[in-house]
Amino acid sequence: PARTPKHSKRRQPSRIGPQPTPPPTMESLAQAVTTAIQTSNYSSLSTIFSPDPTTTPPSSETWHSLGQGERRQLSSHFIQTSTASPTFYPQAFHSPQIMTVISTTLAHLPPAVEGAADSVLRQRIFDFQVNEREDYATAAKFLSGMRMEDREESSVYYMDAIDRCDVFVKVAECYLEEELTVEAEGAVTKAGTIMEGPGVLHG
Repeated sequence: PARTPKHSKRRQPSRIGPQPTPPPTMESLAQAVTTAIQTSNYSSLSTIFSPDPTTTPPSSETWHSLGQGERRQLSSHFIQTSTASPTFYPQAFHSPQIMTVISTTLAHLPPAVEGAADSVLRQRIFDFQVNEREDYATAAKFLSGMRMEDREESSVYYMDAIDRCDVFVKVAECYLEEELTVEAEGAVTKAGTIMEGPGVLHG
């Protein structure tokens, strides 16, 4: 006689929906930033440092899950790691995505970045924009934002009067190249104020 096939028990589908993905941590985002820099993954960095949380998919790893303090730490991590990389710059300066990331992170930094890496990056952008792009207005914008300490000689941002004056002279020259006379005059005024300070000019 024919054997009756046994009916296997079917597993009932779980009625529990997919569990929400936990928000990324500072540690996981820092590792993602490091990996993206090592592989020159511009789109990943753009997503992580997206200025607008509404433009990224809900599942994306972005810094919007972090508090303000951790965002500043992550920005500092990006600046330090990218400037220390022997391969990331200057090629990354050609990417509009990375230039947006740079502008975003430079605006969200702690009081000091180790080795004044943000100032190093601003100088490198200045050199690139002047020598490679001849975009003097952008060069001036980045250089004029350099942090310069004139009192605390122990600060990583300390610069003497001559060096600070030189920064504003370069900024003024760039603005003049673009015929932005008002901005140029403002930079010249700042340079003059520095040189007229106590102990700078004698006689």
